[in-house]
Amino acid sequence: MFFFLAISNQVYAQQPAPKRIDITEAIGLVKNNLQYGVNNQQITKGKYQIGTATALPKTGVFAENEDMRPSDNRGILKIGLSQSIVWPGLYQSEKKLYNEQLKYYQANTAVISADIKRDVRTVYYQLWYLQDKQQLFIRLDSIYKSLSDAAKLKVKTGDSPGLDSISAAVRMKELQAMLQQVDNEIEIQQQLLKQLLNTTDTISPLTKPLEKYPMPVTIEDSMHPQLALQSQNISIAKAGVAVIKNQNKPDFSGRFFSQQLWGAKNPYTGFSVTAAFPLFGIAAYRNKVKAAEAESLLQQKQFEYGKQLFSTQQIQAQKEVEKNNALLSFYETSGLQQAGEIIKAASLAYRAGEISFAELSQFLTQAIGIQKNYLEVLNTYNQSVIQYHYYINQ
Repeated sequence: MFFFLAISNQVYAQQPAPKRIDITEAIGLVKNNLQYGVNNQQITKGKYQIGTATALPKTGVFAENEDMRPSDNRGILKIGLSQSIVWPGLYQSEKKLYNEQLKYYQANTAVISADIKRDVRTVYYQLWYLQDKQQLFIRLDSIYKSLSDAAKLKVKTGDSPGLDSISAAVRMKELQAMLQQVDNEIEIQQQLLKQLLNTTDTISPLTKPLEKYPMPVTIEDSMHPQLALQSQNISIAKAGVAVIKNQNKPDFSGRFFSQQLWGAKNPYTGFSVTAAFPLFGIAAYRNKVKAAEAESLLQQKQFEYGKQLFSTQQIQAQKEVEKNNALLSFYETSGLQQAGEIIKAASLAYRAGEISFAELSQFLTQAIGIQKNYLEVLNTYNQSVIQYHYYINQ
């Protein structure tokens, strides 16, 4: 009997055919992710903000008459201009701060790129795993359908009391439920891929067996974008200290007036200059500087901790790859071969009448279980390699 080895030509009901691309094409589409657009607007905003650093306070126009007395109720009308200006160093320090903030947004582009590429690889390979798992269940469904048909025939001919037929039918229903579950998981991952690539196309991996994600050949000795972003926070905090210090410096204001502005004869003309110093609440001003310096030190400590944590996570990711590869090697060298041998031996034994239907079903389940475990181990291995690629920024 060959029914359990036959591959059914029946096409499993699916959604309309998806667009199939390889992982390189998928990575090429990450540029469409909306996070890039958001960050580009931040960069544009930062560039404009730099241009605001030299903005002077508004110029005032005043009219006053403060020289009236009982014998002269007309006084002396004065019309003029007033202007205030902060400590000149503040403009420069604010410009420096805005420049550092702009560098942060620019550095964030690399962080977004690293995160999205990792996420796309994760989802793509998860989809590929689910696709292979779906095909495995479809093959098993085909086998049990053949078994069910054969069992029904035995019942009609009186060779079986019907237990084989019932058992095969139960297994088929179980497989159909498992296939539905896989279909739902595939749809979830496809929606994630749509969001990551900002596309309306339903994307799936190529129709070939799941492959191992390659380990990097070389490792570049460069700072990860996430650490570079944290490092930029230190520069921003240091620039913030300079801003606070310059804010504590004197402010200046001046006034100029002349009665010539309204055509007076023998006009009065004059000016005044004022310098404002932080005489009262000087302790509060000093505490503002200390708070800014504490923020700078905080960012430095956070960077050092982040660097240490990142290094630890990279080592853990590498060890995870090695651990998963050890188990994967078993399936690659002997596990899959043994699964094929189990199917072959069980089929011969069943044909010879050496084993019952229940025993045949047990052997088939064991063989398919090995193939299913192989897919799960391969998927776990691939996900660990993807994480390792992220930590070494590849």
